[in-house]
Amino acid sequence: MLKSNLKEILDSRRITIREFSRMADFRFESCRQMYHGTMTRYPGELIEKACKALNVMPNDLFAFVEEEEADDERGM
Repeated sequence: MLKSNLKEILDSRRITIREFSRMADFRFESCRQMYHGTMTRYPGELIEKACKALNVMPNDLFAFVEEEEADDERGM
């Protein structure tokens, strides 16, 4: 399962979700879902725009976690 690292990246740079949404020129709600890790499908366009806006690679935006770890993080 893929886990978004967007929260860690934005928090370390002190960028709000709203600011990121403007930087990436993408819908706020989609950016919010990616930030909070509630997005189930990541649009390719959002990944591309996020990488360009933050000057990162896709592997910086995501981490692969085993299903058991993902369930633990979500409190399941």
